[in-house]
Amino acid sequence: MDLKKLQCPIENQLSLLGFELVLLESAHEGRDEVLRLRVEHLDRNEPVTLDDCTAVSYGLNAWLDVEFPSWRETTGIEISSPGLERPLVIPKHYSRFVGHLCKVRTRLSLNGQKHFKGWINTVSDSSVTVEEDGILKQIPFDLIQKANLAPFDEDNTPKPRHAPITEHEGAEKSASREA
Repeated sequence: MDLKKLQCPIENQLSLLGFELVLLESAHEGRDEVLRLRVEHLDRNEPVTLDDCTAVSYGLNAWLDVEFPSWRETTGIEISSPGLERPLVIPKHYSRFVGHLCKVRTRLSLNGQKHFKGWINTVSDSSVTVEEDGILKQIPFDLIQKANLAPFDEDNTPKPRHAPITEHEGAEKSASREA
């Protein structure tokens, strides 16, 4: 299954349902493939509930039955919220959480390092800069294999020394600070 071809049509259908795609991934379970979607409300002002996930599942399944009828015979679909350790996939995800702790794993080593845990400091179109142990480290987006917020580690991680630079005032609070 080509996720890149499927992503845009799924994003369009989700927007009709009032949701935004945060992450799209596929996994194999036995002989079947499972399409996993993490979604959030378009307005981002309310948490995604189980009822929301059910509504998105029904809405997407009806659309998939029409657009890709044979696909559903071998592929399941799972819908969930981004969760507290929400994935960071595109630059606007990082921009939204400037000043918050994240974990990043890269495909290739950067200065001998593939795993980073730092505070999101700045975001450009091509990279994110995180502060790890007082050192600013620039990580190109095209090298990032996986990244997510790390709200459960915030209290045990040294606070940043460098003030984060945000494109807008009032960057959103991480899930751990909202709780």
